[in-house]
Amino acid sequence: MTDSPIKHVVYSPQSQDVHPSNEYLTTLSFPLDEYCALRAEIPSGAIVPLHSHSDRESFYILSGEMSFYDGASWRILRQDDFADVLSNTKHAWHNKSDSIASLLVVTTVRLGIFLQQVSKPFETKPDNQSASKKRAHFFKLIQEYGYWIGSPEDNKAIGLSTDWHGNRGSVVQTTESPDAVD
Repeated sequence: MTDSPIKHVVYSPQSQDVHPSNEYLTTLSFPLDEYCALRAEIPSGAIVPLHSHSDRESFYILSGEMSFYDGASWRILRQDDFADVLSNTKHAWHNKSDSIASLLVVTTVRLGIFLQQVSKPFETKPDNQSASKKRAHFFKLIQEYGYWIGSPEDNKAIGLSTDWHGNRGSVVQTTESPDAVD
């Protein structure tokens, strides 16, 4: 276990104010397919759009409530619920509640390093890097790691209106609403 976890704010094209954050509970050491554990905080209104990667992820909800798309349908996860995402499974998250959700995440060191590379340590001073440079860095890493990001159309098909290219994310009404399954 690391001595004192450092909170990292994860890149999000959703808005300047709504960002997930991670605290790494284990070290990010080699080999890359070893596991790492982190605590994630997903603020109210945050969206993690449709994506997939070769790394398996397991999520345990510590507190709060999250809408989770598991590749087939939406479901609501609450405190003490568990979700296991197998390699290359398309999935998404949306915190539609009024409070922060806290999750324990277990995944590979490879994905942990990626998340750290698209993050910055939580600071009070503003980040002066332009939004376009942040996006370019994010997409470069996506390509390097071989991960997949859903298009705006892919996200709309599951009830999310979000654009990884910089437009603010929001929920749209579709026939398959994230509220439909509990």
